[in-house]
Amino acid sequence: MTQEKKDWTREELEEHTVGKMTAVPIPVNITMIGTQRILNFGELEDILRSATTISQEECGCRKRVGNCIDPMDGCLGINDLANELIEKGEAKQITLEKALEAMNRTYDAGLVHMAYTFEGKDEIEYICSCCSCCCHSLSAALRFGYKNHVFSSKYVANQDGDKCASCGTCVDRCQFKARTLTDDNLEFIQEKCFGCGLCIDTCPEEAISLVDRS
Repeated sequence: MTQEKKDWTREELEEHTVGKMTAVPIPVNITMIGTQRILNFGELEDILRSATTISQEECGCRKRVGNCIDPMDGCLGINDLANELIEKGEAKQITLEKALEAMNRTYDAGLVHMAYTFEGKDEIEYICSCCSCCCHSLSAALRFGYKNHVFSSKYVANQDGDKCASCGTCVDRCQFKARTLTDDNLEFIQEKCFGCGLCIDTCPEEAISLVDRS
């Protein structure tokens, strides 16, 4: 018997998550057109390196929903929130090196790194490694169109049609469902892309790059 897929209800999303936070995808290990700069964790490492305290815990979304499991240790608290989670026994304190190892591991697994700020605060307090099948904010964007209210993105993917071989590798890496493969033809809907960069380093033809959204 096939297990029924679990998900967040609209009421749960509106009351507890969506509407109380904003999220920004953080691309890593990406070459940017124009600047030719290798981010190599760029913004992500800057956020973590400037933190006074970093905490680590298992993914609450995947523990609750259970549509996918590994890796589970990609949720990081920053500064005040990290201290609060550690004091409550909900997370453990880790070093910058351990935090970056976790981010590398979740990136390889195809999870999107999201930096969250919460209602009434400007500073980033949480970094998640998110999937569209369990994560509250990603699943909300795909199911209810909350993306314009929850997500902001500095970058967007650019597709080189002359290089693309329509192999479909990028389709499996795209958590935002911006890529589909139909009759051996790849379709990329740029409006759905949020510039996470997961599709780029696995493209065998090097046909994808990130460009500034503006």
